[in-house]
Amino acid sequence: MDKFKISQLMDYFLKTNSVGTSYKDLSQEDLASLAILSVFDKKGQTIKTSNYRYERPDGVIDEAELNISKQEYEKAVKDIYKEIKKEVGKEFTGVNIPSYEDLQAMLKGDNKIDFEELHLFAREGIIKKPDTKAPKPVLIPEKTGNNTKTPEQMQKFLDSVETDPTKIAAIERIDAKLSEATKNGTTAFDFSGLTDKAQAEIDAFVPDNDAAYNKQEGLDGKQYNANGQVVTRINNLAGAYEKYKYTTDSSDAKYSEMMRYNGNGYKTDYFRRETLTDKDGKTFTGVVIYHLNEEEKIVRITYPEDAVHDERVDDFNDYNMLMQWLQYDEAINGAE
Repeated sequence: MDKFKISQLMDYFLKTNSVGTSYKDLSQEDLASLAILSVFDKKGQTIKTSNYRYERPDGVIDEAELNISKQEYEKAVKDIYKEIKKEVGKEFTGVNIPSYEDLQAMLKGDNKIDFEELHLFAREGIIKKPDTKAPKPVLIPEKTGNNTKTPEQMQKFLDSVETDPTKIAAIERIDAKLSEATKNGTTAFDFSGLTDKAQAEIDAFVPDNDAAYNKQEGLDGKQYNANGQVVTRINNLAGAYEKYKYTTDSSDAKYSEMMRYNGNGYKTDYFRRETLTDKDGKTFTGVVIYHLNEEEKIVRITYPEDAVHDERVDDFNDYNMLMQWLQYDEAINGAE
């Protein structure tokens, strides 16, 4: 096998990090655990963008991936110690890196080794026993209090608009259309039917809670169902909950719907996979995001960059931004 380099660990971290954790904030236990994963965890999902594609590892080492001899592994461990000591700039001590036999023991029971197991071993030298019972499902909190933005959040929104020339131009455009319609006695916008289907699905969305096992990825906690599909993601950095739904039982299947909730149990964003048309007239499946206001009603729609969408969407987004700007401005500065 190739000689282990710290760049291999960095590359693995960038491909698997999904919560905004900074590389410089990783502990020595984090680095050691990710280093082991970077050696073996090669299988995952193919990520495609308009400019490139890459394989995103799945964060798990299985028996098929542990295809290395004991001698090769021991050599890799020496390289890992050397590279991490050089990286952190101090003695890399007190961190346990599993032996080849330890890895074999970790595989027993569930045929997988994940970050949580490696991190526990790095910190305490303990091999985590496979769970014999399915964990309790992570439930969305009951709605508490109202969902009104705080004055600080309102002011942050006002500042974000007033310092962005594109947003200011959008508000001025909508305001001009409203003024012209008022002067002519006509209707400026017709948004009828634009969000009805998605709003009905949002209102009716009930999370699946079929939990089979948990998995920790850095600060990102995930819960999987018996099919190996993520059903819940706890984004601790953003203080948000995410619930996923699927149309098939395949572990490789992409989610069909995802709802994001805030810490008070209110829906904030709805992600739905839809059949779309690109600028060349070809159809593809992409994720459309419906952003919700304090009343859990759609106020903005985000389409994939290459997707052709209803021309009313831009007016809809900008109109709601103007209404929100007026609402928050009055709440902060008072009515004129």
